[in-house]
Amino acid sequence: MPRIWFITGCSSGFGRQLAITAAQNQDTVIATSRNPSNLTDLQDIGVIPKALDLRASDDDIQAVVDEITSTIGPIDILVNNAGYILEGAIEECSTQEIEDQFDTNVFSQIRLLRAVVPSMRARRCGVVANLGSIGGWRGTPGAGLYCASKAAVAIYTESLRGELAPYGIDVTCVEPGYFRTNFLTGGHKVTAKNQIPELREATQGTRDALAAYSLHQPGDPVKGAQVLFEALTQTGRCQGRQLPARLALGRDAVTAIGGSMASEQEMLDHWGGIISSTDCDDI
Repeated sequence: MPRIWFITGCSSGFGRQLAITAAQNQDTVIATSRNPSNLTDLQDIGVIPKALDLRASDDDIQAVVDEITSTIGPIDILVNNAGYILEGAIEECSTQEIEDQFDTNVFSQIRLLRAVVPSMRARRCGVVANLGSIGGWRGTPGAGLYCASKAAVAIYTESLRGELAPYGIDVTCVEPGYFRTNFLTGGHKVTAKNQIPELREATQGTRDALAAYSLHQPGDPVKGAQVLFEALTQTGRCQGRQLPARLALGRDAVTAIGGSMASEQEMLDHWGGIISSTDCDDI
């Protein structure tokens, strides 16, 4: 039987490619966007476009999920892909810009989870993939709020994984490196309106790197989507492999995450004796 996928943020980039890959493997794919007209060309390969504003109310999101369940069937694989990057130093980002970043990258995922997961629990099966980033492993000057939002996704996903494991539901946080999509262009990268010239010394390196990387990223989204498809369906190269709590994607992700782990281990090795001397005397 074909699986039913529900993928957010499919108007472009990685979400769009994953929708194409799943459809090409004869699965049923509901691809969402705030503007479903951006998805009409995908109908030629069987993708079902659906309008969805992830910042809508719980009731509105539930209505969309209920309509899909009643007309197409229960969702087997949920991919919370929608998101964007807020470029700016911590001081530069306004309260509204920060709230918008977390609302899209974190809270919208949770709103959709509340609508989809009860059916999975009732059926005692399903897969949930929340899109994090290698940015969730280390804070980057000039992109700190984006990194913080992706770190939040990783940690709440680990908790969700434990909460849903007794019901046979697989949960993972996918942490891609840089894939050659339009993620660093247009509305996918928002720059803080308030610019503080004194902070340029600390943030210019990140700004320049993001600009240089845009449309020149090392990762191939077609190859990345194929690996992710196999991982979430436990087919092909991933047959027999248990889906991890945090799934890196891309050679640069392996390098970046490995570097972060090595840095933390170095801290523990260097500071271990001091920071472990804080127990009560009766321990």
